[in-house]
Order: sequence, then C-alpha cells, then structure tokens
Amino acid sequence: MKSLLRWSCWMMFGLLLMGYDAAAEDKLPIPEREESWQAIFLSGQRVGYARVLVDPREVDGKPVVHTSAETKMEIRRFGQVLKMTTALVSEETLAGDLLEFRFSMANPPASSSETVGRVKGTELQLETTVDRKKKSSTSAWKEGVKSPTFQDRLLRISPLKSGETKSFEAFFPEFSKPGMLTVTAGATETVSLLDGKTATLQKFKVANSLLPGIITNAWVDKTGQTIKSSTNMLGTEMATYTVSKEEALKTLTVNDLDLGVSTLVKTAKIDRPYETKKVVYKITIRDDNPSKVLPMGDTQSVKSTGAEIAELTVIALPIPATSPPEKVGDEYLKPTRFLQSDDERVIEHARLAAGNLTDAAQMARAMEKYVREKLTNKNFSTALASAGEVARSLEGDCTEHAVLLAAMLRAKQIPSRIAVGLVYVESLQAFGGHMWTEARLDGKWVPLDGTLGRGGIGATHIKLADVLFAEDDSIAPLSSFAPLMTILGKLDVGVASVE
Repeated sequence: MKSLLRWSCWMMFGLLLMGYDAAAEDKLPIPEREESWQAIFLSGQRVGYARVLVDPREVDGKPVVHTSAETKMEIRRFGQVLKMTTALVSEETLAGDLLEFRFSMANPPASSSETVGRVKGTELQLETTVDRKKKSSTSAWKEGVKSPTFQDRLLRISPLKSGETKSFEAFFPEFSKPGMLTVTAGATETVSLLDGKTATLQKFKVANSLLPGIITNAWVDKTGQTIKSSTNMLGTEMATYTVSKEEALKTLTVNDLDLGVSTLVKTAKIDRPYETKKVVYKITIRDDNPSKVLPMGDTQSVKSTGAEIAELTVIALPIPATSPPEKVGDEYLKPTRFLQSDDERVIEHARLAAGNLTDAAQMARAMEKYVREKLTNKNFSTALASAGEVARSLEGDCTEHAVLLAAMLRAKQIPSRIAVGLVYVESLQAFGGHMWTEARLDGKWVPLDGTLGRGGIGATHIKLADVLFAEDDSIAPLSSFAPLMTILGKLDVGVASVE
C-alpha cells in the first residue's frame, strides 16, 4: 500500500507536464522568480501540501533556472499515520536540459535518504545516501533529457492547442532514470475550485512511460499555470489545487481517511488460508487484460477467459527439506542499496538465525521464523526502510520484513528477490497489498513470508511482480510498486475453488 505515497510525492513535482518544442537557447525567455503553493487531497480529505520556487540565476556567465520543490504528506494506514516529506532542488538550462539535482526523502522513523546527480558531458554522476551510507555511480547520459522540474515552464514556452499531442523525455530521480511524458491537450472546461468558485481552464491529459496506466488530468489557465490536477489510482482520487500559502498550510484531515482500509479488495471467504494447497481465482481488471498483467512462475499460472477476465491458479510451494547450492546471476546474491547483505548487523542476524545450519533450505526456514520473531514492533508508519535500517530498528510492516529476510539470505549466499502482490487477510475477508521474499531453493523460487514465519506460505498470496531492488535503483524504487498502483481500484477477485 505504500507505493501510493511515493507516486503522490513524485507527481507533486510534475504538476505541469506539457509538450515542448525545441528552440534556440538565446531566444528562450528567462523566467521570473515565482513561488506557488498547492493543497493535496485524497478522496476529498486534505493530506498535505507542496511548495515550488523558481529562481533564475547566472552560473559561469550563463542563465540557469534553479527550482526547489517540497512536498509534505500525512496518510493514515490501518490506524497509524505515515508522514512523508520530499525535497527536490534542480538546475537546468533555459531549454530545460538537466545540469544537476538533489532529491531527498524523509519518512520517520527511518533515516532520510538522498540522491545527488550532476551531468558531466555524456555521463550522469550520482551519489546516493541510504541508511547514512554513500555510494557513487555513473551512467550514460543522452543529450536533450530534461530536468524533472522543467515541465513547470513548458506551457509558457510552447502552448498546445486542443487535440495536439507532444512527448518529451525527462529525468525522474525517484526512478533513477528518464521517462517519456506524453501530453494531449483538450478543450476548455468549467472547473470547480477549492473555494467553491468556478474557472474556465484548458484540460490536459498526461501519461508517463514509467507508470503506464496512470493518467493525470491537469487544468491550466491562460498564463500557463496549473490550477487543478487529478489522478485516479488505487481506486482513490488524488487532487491538487493551486492556492495561497495560508490555504496550503491549513490543518490536515488525515484522520478521516484510512488508505490501508479503503484499498482492500473484498472477496469470498477462504477458510484456513495458510493451509491452502491450491486456489483458483477469477480475476477481473477493468480496462485491462489480466493475463498480460499477472506474471507466470513457480507458484502461479494464468489463463485468459475474456477481454478483462482470467483464471488464476495459485499453488503452495513448500520449503524443501534440503537444497543444493544454486547457480544464478550475481544480481540475486550481491548487496544493493536496499538489500545491504554486507551490513554488519544484517550479517549478525543471519548468523544468529542460521546457527550451525549449513543447508540453504534449512537456513531459509530458520531465517523466516527469526524475522517474524525479531521484528516485534509491527507498525505501518514507515514507507520503505532498507535492510540495514531494519536490522537496527527491528520494526516495520511487510516491506521491512521482506527486505531484511532477503538481505539475510544473501548474507549466507542464498539467492533472493522480493515479491510484490496481494495477500488474503482472513479477519477482513479481503486482499490487501503485500510484499514477501523468495529464495532460490532446489531449482525453484520458493516464497517465504517473514511477517508470518510459518515455514512457507499457502495459496493466498497473489504475485504481481518480482523485484530485485538492484544496485542502480534510486532511493525511492517506485517502479517496484507500479503493478499495485495500476490495478488496485480496477481489480475484482473471485474465488472459484479451494483445495
């Protein structure tokens, strides 16, 4: 469920996503210093605000555009409040080409994370800090990729007429890579504003290649300023309004909305879910094909039965009694920014959990139980902490259990990855967003759930994606949660049979 938070914070930095026509640098206007404020609402409840400051400067005798953007949000999940603050500072040319940026994210009690990037010729130099540890890397850079904040100026440079569609590539620090933005200009509409008044504004639809299936609608005035935006995801509408500072900073109404509860997918009752060996589900995804969305693998198979309907068969895959060493790619064994299997605390937990065991399957079983017992503070106030942080704090929800277990497995040279999907919650008779761990044992990817610690799982975990949390992921690996974000709100789960 925490994927919504990361997307919401990212979207606040992209409120104005318009098309761009390349023009000579010396013919482009230098923007004036300007500050704007937005109020953020989820399902009609005020949950946060955003502030953007555009500040033109001169560097080495050339004009640059310095932009700082800050977003603060508070969202209730299963009775607990999750607080998220993001800050983005960027410098770009007048044409919008990225020069450098600094992106940080704070989500107490987890430590703050930060990525700093600088374009040097044909390279992008990155320095990322996660769990107070810095790592540097470089990647190829393509000329013409825009700054993540350039979209704020696009409409004033290159207006779009109704029916026109344009695309451009921009870099998004939250994904640690560029993405293609496609903008379609619509007609003018009469739009209701936050104060009850109406305004005649032009509507734009914005699609992002990094999160396909999620469309943002923006309503823009004649000066090129976005007055209102709206995005539907997880079955919830997120709306923003450009307002005064005083209005943006008004008291939040977060206590009236519980995102964890509101995004549950109700279904038929499944008795003894942890003991299930096989469950056949009838999956319906409105406006999408489930057979293209749901992955095939060692635990599930998919058969299309209609344009929006599929039969999903999930089987339990028990932890084998023993397992020989597995030969897989290094990406499943090496430490990464979020799976710090070389962290001394992670290594110590792996040692304590495994004891004198040497067989991979036996160690995996012991580690699953160990994580369940050690993370005594089961809370929903953290968006996503890294394995190193969890090894120290020993608290969190399913994501923290999953990353710690995956890192501990790697510390003992057992290949691991993360699974993102849905789990059946017996007390609520519904499916909710979930994350668990998979270990490569006896030639298969075997599910382990550190939140349960039951020695494997039944057939009531529906997988939507495999996640590596690879070394080149940014401090907010949003793409890992994209499957949840794009189908919740459109998903129906029926139970056809249970064994």
